[in-house]
Amino acid sequence: MAPDVHPDDLLGAYVMDACAGTDAAAVAAHLAGCPGCAAEADRLRTAAEWVGELADRRPPPELRARVLAAARAARPPCDAEIEGLLAPYVAQVAAFDRLLGGLAGPLWLRPVGPHASVRALVTHLRANDTMVAAATGAGDRIVRRGRPDESTVDVRRRWRSQADELVRTVAAAEPPALDRPAPLAGRAPAWRPLREALTQRVFETWIHADDVRTLLALPPEPPPPRQLRRIADFALRLLPAAMDAAGRGRPHQVLRLTLTGPGGGERLVALSAATPTTGSTVVAEVTVAAELFCRLVAGRVGTLPAGVSVGGDPRAAADFLGVAATMGCD
Repeated sequence: MAPDVHPDDLLGAYVMDACAGTDAAAVAAHLAGCPGCAAEADRLRTAAEWVGELADRRPPPELRARVLAAARAARPPCDAEIEGLLAPYVAQVAAFDRLLGGLAGPLWLRPVGPHASVRALVTHLRANDTMVAAATGAGDRIVRRGRPDESTVDVRRRWRSQADELVRTVAAAEPPALDRPAPLAGRAPAWRPLREALTQRVFETWIHADDVRTLLALPPEPPPPRQLRRIADFALRLLPAAMDAAGRGRPHQVLRLTLTGPGGGERLVALSAATPTTGSTVVAEVTVAAELFCRLVAGRVGTLPAGVSVGGDPRAAADFLGVAATMGCD
């Protein structure tokens, strides 16, 4: 030990086993005759153990219960269905926000998907989120529209703030709120239960995130299989009325749709809103990957992309695929 170093200067290093052999022996000898330093060494050793430097320590059994109780008091747990609808939206919002955070300034002005620029896309997405937020009763917490000359940082911040407010409002709602009518984004106005509007928010946020990934030459990232299935089912519930609205409805005719891959399964789809799926004639079959079908509905692929298999009446299948391709949110 250096002459100008006192043993109590080395207490921290000693309890961390970081002293050289002779220094450790000197500190140990000092602690044996100095109750004050011995007590200080005990306090330091306890603190080191708690921060995990010397040994892991299992938290007290009651700590978890206290933390959960405090969290529930701050925000009561969501209903299971509400949580199931919000969790994928939260995940897609976070993924899209990460993409936007990595964009260089000039890229914000590049065309993307069907939009004139990334800036315009984000503004469009926020406007659609705002419509749903207003329908949930969050009218006094709507994020106001920005100025045309606002910075891209503000454009991103306003979109994210609106998305977060939508999540907070729905999370605090009771389950019957999911039956409340809410507007869908699209070329024609339509109102559906809030649960379907939330599924569309997941759908649209994912598709626009993939638009940005395309701009950045990044590979696409499909949602998990359960979400692909939910998005496909959402679109198929709208499709019979869309067939009629397009003048291509086929009363008393049904199409068998087989979705393959993640999120897949077989559905019978009425080709007119007036047609029940039971007791009607199956006139055509379409087989397509679930992810590809969702991209078709979003208007991101052609009406008969590679990988689609058609059987039965080709005109019925063409009407089905043609109308499906017009149902995008843009």
